[in-house]
Amino acid sequence: MKVLVKVIDGLSEWSGKFTSWIVLVLTGVMVLEVFMRYLFAKPTFFAYDLSWMLCGILAIMGGAYCHLHGGHVRVDFLIDRLPPHRRAIFEAVLYCIFFFPLFYVLVWYVTDNVIFSWSIGERTSDSTWRPPLYPFKTMLALGLVLLLLQGIAEFVKHLYIIIKGVPLEH
Repeated sequence: MKVLVKVIDGLSEWSGKFTSWIVLVLTGVMVLEVFMRYLFAKPTFFAYDLSWMLCGILAIMGGAYCHLHGGHVRVDFLIDRLPPHRRAIFEAVLYCIFFFPLFYVLVWYVTDNVIFSWSIGERTSDSTWRPPLYPFKTMLALGLVLLLLQGIAEFVKHLYIIIKGVPLEH
């Protein structure tokens, strides 16, 4: 269990730090667009598509990192009062009821959508640039899989507390 959790946590940590560099690219694209639009009256043909794609990739690829570090919004006013063992039971049950079924559906649907997108060579029709959508959709699927893996690691951590009575340390 420890090895599995360590590998998944490491993957989430790495993917989050790697993905954070997209902020620099996105900032560069937006600064270029502002200069071109307002200083030269010649807006770029690619900034709109590239900005929403980069924002989407940043959000979904950072999801596993955020989950690893407990950064997602939670309402813990009840669960914080429970002892660690009961909290772990409560969390494990919630993973089984909500997290895993939701991610099963999401990964299934998005993977099917990615395969279809690649098969037809799907492109966006929002601008004259018309960039391909299949690499973007592939990144969305990858981000969901990483978040699912991190969810599995967190579930295993809760199971470890339930079984051993202490947090898993790796």
